[in-house]
Amino acid sequence: MDVGSNAFRLVIAEFKSPDKYKVLERVRMPVRLGASVFKDQRIDAPTMDAALDAFREFRKKMEEYEVVLHRAVATSATREAKNRAAFLERVHQETGLDLELIEGTEEARLVALGVKSKLSLSRGLSLILDVGGGSSEIAIVGNGEILVVESHDVGGVRLLRHANSESPQKTLGIVRQTLQSSRFPILDFFKRRHLSRFVGTGGNIEAIAEIASPNGDARSNGEHAAAKITLTRLSRTLAHLAKLDPKERAEEYDLRPDRADVIVPAGAIFEYVAKRVHAREIWVPFVGLVDGVLVDVARAASTEGKKELEVSQTRNAVLALLKKYDVDAKHAQRVTALATSLFDQLKAMHGLGKRDRLLLELAALLHEVGTFIGTSGHHRHSLYLISKTPILGLSDTEQQVVANVARYHRKAPPDASHEAYAALGEKDQERVRSLAAILRVADALDHDHRQNVSTVRAKQRGSELKLRVTTRGDVSLDAWSLKDKGDLFENQFGLKPVVVSRG
Repeated sequence: MDVGSNAFRLVIAEFKSPDKYKVLERVRMPVRLGASVFKDQRIDAPTMDAALDAFREFRKKMEEYEVVLHRAVATSATREAKNRAAFLERVHQETGLDLELIEGTEEARLVALGVKSKLSLSRGLSLILDVGGGSSEIAIVGNGEILVVESHDVGGVRLLRHANSESPQKTLGIVRQTLQSSRFPILDFFKRRHLSRFVGTGGNIEAIAEIASPNGDARSNGEHAAAKITLTRLSRTLAHLAKLDPKERAEEYDLRPDRADVIVPAGAIFEYVAKRVHAREIWVPFVGLVDGVLVDVARAASTEGKKELEVSQTRNAVLALLKKYDVDAKHAQRVTALATSLFDQLKAMHGLGKRDRLLLELAALLHEVGTFIGTSGHHRHSLYLISKTPILGLSDTEQQVVANVARYHRKAPPDASHEAYAALGEKDQERVRSLAAILRVADALDHDHRQNVSTVRAKQRGSELKLRVTTRGDVSLDAWSLKDKGDLFENQFGLKPVVVSRG
């Protein structure tokens, strides 16, 4: 996902390898974050609501295609918004998606990755210019390798403030004068070097390429093939478009309203850079930032393993919740370490799998998020918060299992009279009982939140499960707590957990 200043884009693809993939769907949502941000430095309420609607639509598409890996990047408008923290929080809370704010240089790198997936840049020096709503990113590629990148706060939406509503034709002249005063130090790289290829990306240069195409269309077999537009034709096309107001452009060339108003100032940026580097033509590959993000995710998956990356993203989403609800992170981490250690040692006893281990880990991390609402009854508050907050990477059933396991870390054990527990299937109820039994033991071993128990080794001795713990302080309170919280474990597995301290 590319959360831009002029629009949001989603691309979903199926990968056969890190470099071979088939695009299944592209979605563009006309949400212009930059309109309010570049004026008032804030995302206004109507725009935020429109953005959330777009993310809900993206989430729906991701679920439809059963997406397992994702990355969402936000660019200049989000970076500059003073209320960006509230924006990111609402997106996460209401859709389960986590937006990553990226700098312009990272944006340029990702655009270059997308271009390289479509065009060969293996010979000579290539310049890639991506013009968005709020910024322009330039990357120089030498023999296939990215040499240097640069970002500038010059974009189509940002330049709209120079538009002349009474005389659209004057807008082009004003924008050209504005660009003359802008500094693009990276372009000096070509004063003594020959440029082999100038590549333009972004929706505006794509639209201009289609308008300027001799056939009126730059498509091949229903898909966009790389197009080429000369600087002369670009300038002529801009001059013609500048004579029309946005409504006339939209009607004559079937442009969306949010494209028709920015196409001239955005196109002028490509014209200016092309003249500075003495380029006679611009290649338009019809790929951009969102394609680079896609390739980057696939490469990371190839390196780390798809399942590992998927789990990592789910774990990161849970850690974000931990931070959001201001939970005692040290306690959560220690309980998680003890719980997963016990899970691994007791495999023969519980017979659960790797996925169940992850659910236990997530429940252990989140078991005290309910304290955000109130200390009294916080186990029930944890159930509510976890079950109502989307966690990408978990199915609805898995999320309910996590919520229930967290709920039973204290007080009454699972019971058929409890609504959320009763709503689970029989097998999932069994999972909850086993995982919650382990979590209660682990939580008891850090009852006072002082992390006195560092490790635990479990051994069955008759009707007892001896827990030999390594400690760095008095654990009498933890041992006392285990007598109370060990009831579920004893009922579930027929063994009474007992602490044996070895100092």
